[in-house]
Formats: sequence, C-alpha cells, structure tokens
Amino acid sequence: MKVLVVEDDPVIRESLTELMQHWGYVCEACGDGLTAWEMLSGEPYDLLILDLNLPGLDGLDLCRRLRKGEGPQPLVLMLTARDSLDDTIAGLEQGADDYLIKPFEPTLLKARVHALLRRAGRPLQEDWQWGGLRLSPDGRTASYNDADLQLTPKEHRLLEQLLRAAGRTCSKEQLIQAAWNWVDVPGDESVKTHIKNLRAKLSQHGAPPDLIETVYGVGFRINSNYAS
Repeated sequence: MKVLVVEDDPVIRESLTELMQHWGYVCEACGDGLTAWEMLSGEPYDLLILDLNLPGLDGLDLCRRLRKGEGPQPLVLMLTARDSLDDTIAGLEQGADDYLIKPFEPTLLKARVHALLRRAGRPLQEDWQWGGLRLSPDGRTASYNDADLQLTPKEHRLLEQLLRAAGRTCSKEQLIQAAWNWVDVPGDESVKTHIKNLRAKLSQHGAPPDLIETVYGVGFRINSNYAS
C-alpha cells in the first residue's frame, strides 16, 4: 500500500511519514503542491494525505487537477486546520474522499485511513509470501521457513520492493527510492552490499541462492520459480 503525504510543515510531514511507515505503508512525502503533482503524474499511489494550505499549488487545486486526470486514482484524505463547514464541503466537492481537521489523534487518523481503504476495496496487505519466504508490511518482520531473518529496516524495504514487483525486475533506482527514499542516496556498491547481505540471511535459513536474481545491467528480481 503506497501513500503520498503532502504537507508544507516539515515537523508534521515527518510525523505523518513516520506514522504511515509504522503502520506498514510504503510512504513518500513532499512539501508543496507542484512537486506532489509531478510525483502523482509519475507513478500510482493508493492514498494521498493532502494539506490544503500549500505553496505553489494549493490542496484544493491539486485535488481538482488530479480528479480531472485519467488512469488509476488515489484515495484523497484532506488534513487541514480549516474547520468551517464551507471548507469541508469545498474539499469534498473537489474530489476528496474524506476530511480530517487538525489537530487530530493518530488513532483517529489510522481508523479513517483503514475505513477509506476498506470502502474502496483496497484492504491492507497482510503479508507478502513467496514460497517459504514471508514478509510483514510492518517494516520489521520477515521469515523463511518460519525462521526469523532479523532484517535491518533497509533490507526489509528492499525485500518488500522485490516482492511487490512479483518477479518483475526492479532497477537500482527503484530500490534506492524504496529503501532510502532519495535521502543520503547510496552508490551502486551500497545497493549490491545490501542485496548480498539479504541473500546471506536467506541462505542461512535454507533459501535457494538464486531466490534474489541479478539482472545484469538493470537491477534485481525475486525468482518466479520459487513463488509457490
């Protein structure tokens, strides 16, 4: 489940991102409407958590532009300090699926997000499974043949990205985006080292050495021969 948080306050943006990741979502974030529009135009998201007061392109205009587009549409949950009835109506009329007033309790946000996903037929991914490999979207838990792999957070995010691709090749750029979110971007050797460590931990518990395949000159993929 992929979420985009658009919030110009860096403290709130970081807090929301941490909450989403803690609840098991793949989460990206930005601080202005124009950047958000570029990100939404480039790849699909399941949920957009959107502030109204944004520089460049405000939340209402971004939502309006998004809903006029074609292709897969994310759910939109607007978060705002504007608490008037007119503001709520305006947000919903421009395409928001729900509206939450700041400040709010994290437990309420979580409940609203889950309710949105259920109504839209996008339930939370419980676990990823690939043969004997099982990975939870909680950012921590992974096992092979029921043995705990004890992955680091970056190893977990890399493995989740490979499982999300379901046998398709993940480029190094996609893996960097998933594991580092373009913060302190590593070089190719760092990505290779993390994949090597992943393979070692998997092999230690009986996984085949080619469970994670190298696609030379492109990236890596999870071996479809071991899907069942």
